[in-house]
Amino acid sequence: MTLKTTLLATLALTTLFTAPAMAANPQKQPEIAPEALSTAEQPPSNYDAAAKSARSSLEIKNGNPVAVLDPGHGGSDPGAVGYSLQEKDITLDIALRTRAYIWANYPMWVYMTRETDVYKSLNERTSFANAQYADLFVSMHINSYSTSAASGLETYGYPGAADSISLATRIYDKLKPSFSVHRGVKTAEFYVLKYTNMTSMLGETGFISNGTDAGNLAKDTFRQQLAVQYAQGMHTYWWGY
Repeated sequence: MTLKTTLLATLALTTLFTAPAMAANPQKQPEIAPEALSTAEQPPSNYDAAAKSARSSLEIKNGNPVAVLDPGHGGSDPGAVGYSLQEKDITLDIALRTRAYIWANYPMWVYMTRETDVYKSLNERTSFANAQYADLFVSMHINSYSTSAASGLETYGYPGAADSISLATRIYDKLKPSFSVHRGVKTAEFYVLKYTNMTSMLGETGFISNGTDAGNLAKDTFRQQLAVQYAQGMHTYWWGY
């Protein structure tokens, strides 16, 4: 066999065994959820950067907490849409269930940025939470991607804020049993995390663009399960158990 023939054979074998490996590479999934960043709107007039900074470093926890639940989107803003579901409906249902569970089980007062299918701007949501002098802010969302490839759970805290990341972690740990794909606790400069004066987190409980996640989110029992887990995560963060 000539040297030329040997080289051609080697090249053919290399192509044969590397091409399938390249085709098998998983599709890249989104790293950050598509929520509004801190530059999306002007800050609310009652945002107190000094108070936010102090709470972020000290993780202040006194007495029984006041919490604000923030069901994402609403009214003219449906949020993500998929499999005949709208994010605004799912987040509102989970938030209402979470409030009911908390009121029935914990000495925690709960406000909501919306209780019906109405539109609230980011400024209105954060301004309302700040006006309640709340201790906790939990923003509830459903994720989405351009294909059905992405799925699972992720939560967010504000970058560098120990209290925010801790709350996001406690809630994430409680929500994990509901999902087979765990995308982690992440940080992002989302508007609602930056401009709330209290400890804040944002949850993305599944992808409405994924058939399995959407099928679960369509079930009352699954949404109730998520609501209980949100509440339990808040309880664990505040009371330590």
